[in-house]
Amino acid sequence: MSDQASIEQLRNAAEARDPERCQFMLKSLFMELDFYLALAVAMERARSFLETFETYYPDGVFARQILMQMVNTGTAPARLPPEALRDFEYPGTANFMKALADLAHALQPGPLPPRIGYLVSATVNAIMAELVEHYYGPRPQAWAQVRAAPADPAASEIAYAFWTDEDIALLDTDHWLQVAEGIEQLLERQHSAMKGQE
Repeated sequence: MSDQASIEQLRNAAEARDPERCQFMLKSLFMELDFYLALAVAMERARSFLETFETYYPDGVFARQILMQMVNTGTAPARLPPEALRDFEYPGTANFMKALADLAHALQPGPLPPRIGYLVSATVNAIMAELVEHYYGPRPQAWAQVRAAPADPAASEIAYAFWTDEDIALLDTDHWLQVAEGIEQLLERQHSAMKGQE
């Protein structure tokens, strides 16, 4: 399958809100990109939540420090600092922490496919952080209920209402389309650079 066809499939999956297909196509496209270009896509999604995280956890300076280390040196600590392991209660912040941990894992030495898997997971969690914060931020009671008893039928109904909310559907699709757009531009740049070397 050509890169362009893969991008179109990612866009179609985004429009259909098919998370499994989105992740499958994202992994396929990340495998075509230079690793550090794929890393840039995942990091851009994580960075878009950083200010929200800092608003609710002004003492959580480690998040910005780790992201800056990744940007400036292409490296990450082998594990997140102890202060990253506390319970982050505000909507979306636990997803953001997972994205940060995934980015750190992706930068550890090892075979490429698992590292790409971490980049996919980081992208998914960064997008989910924004969706969760957008919906549950103004609905603290619903968030408390979902957190307290996720297996409870009432919590399942709340989670279903979140996922099927019209604003969340539009935001979810829009974030995935932005990812597809970013990858398309990076692939064009990568192809141009390769042609320039011929």
